[in-house]
Amino acid sequence: MVSLPEDLFYPTAAPTSILIAKAHIPQRGDDNVLMARIDNDGYEKLKGRRVEIDGSQLPATEAACKLAISGNQAETDNAVTIESQSILDGNEWSPQQWLPQPIETEEKLKKHEDNIRFSIYRAVTAIPDLADVALENFGEEWEDLTDYPVSSTLPISEFFDVQNGKSSGEKNYIEGDTPYISSGDLSNSIIRLVEAEDSEIFPSGAITVTAFGQAYVQPWQFMARGNGGSAVRVLIPKYKMSFNDLVWFASQINAQRWRFFYARMAIKSRLVRLDVTSPPQQIGDTGKSIFERVNEFRSSLLELSGTV
Repeated sequence: MVSLPEDLFYPTAAPTSILIAKAHIPQRGDDNVLMARIDNDGYEKLKGRRVEIDGSQLPATEAACKLAISGNQAETDNAVTIESQSILDGNEWSPQQWLPQPIETEEKLKKHEDNIRFSIYRAVTAIPDLADVALENFGEEWEDLTDYPVSSTLPISEFFDVQNGKSSGEKNYIEGDTPYISSGDLSNSIIRLVEAEDSEIFPSGAITVTAFGQAYVQPWQFMARGNGGSAVRVLIPKYKMSFNDLVWFASQINAQRWRFFYARMAIKSRLVRLDVTSPPQQIGDTGKSIFERVNEFRSSLLELSGTV
């Protein structure tokens, strides 16, 4: 199975894969299957057309395919060989499921973390009233839980209780003061503030993950869409976690956004299997809390805008 670049047939965006199989030969459980993903085919989309770039993965993928066809195992940065038993019971025939996560540099992980923090402030810039509903004791809900295992690569379900959002479309709610989370990438996925429905609220905040695998930290109670294509998954900690801990885990998810796209959304059954690595030690919160920072940011924003 070879997954091809999403913009291969630009201007359409049809996810495309190549399946190479031998006819009339049943798949056995101990057969090998090559899973490969081509992200760089030597071209990229620029100003409405595809232009040549360096770093094409085509030669490496061709070599991996030849090894697999000859009965040998292949493993490169963009290809891995698995036993067919893994996919004979209804599991996904998708390279995005099986390829290992490339090792991220500290610089790249730091960028993921910064983006998560910045997103909270972008949301407050767009919706200043969010500062009023930020949880003063965010993280207190999990204070009495045990410490999570450090330096451990495990499925998300080992660290979090993964739930679906509980709310219907945001147009079904009137204005209020509770953030409504959908699957947009702007303003921390917050569409607007709505009147709370008690049975649909996540009262202690959490990590939210959009349908396309984008994780955000929500330091306020919120409601999340639970139906349709924009459904949101909510990650509730099973261990003691600070704001900084949640930022770390959300960053681990965002580093793997390449696994999710329109044809392979981050549904619960996929998300619970996603492997993430815990930090080498617990990350405590130091200095001002996220509640204090958000409120100071809003005050500075209002002052600079001349509205106070």
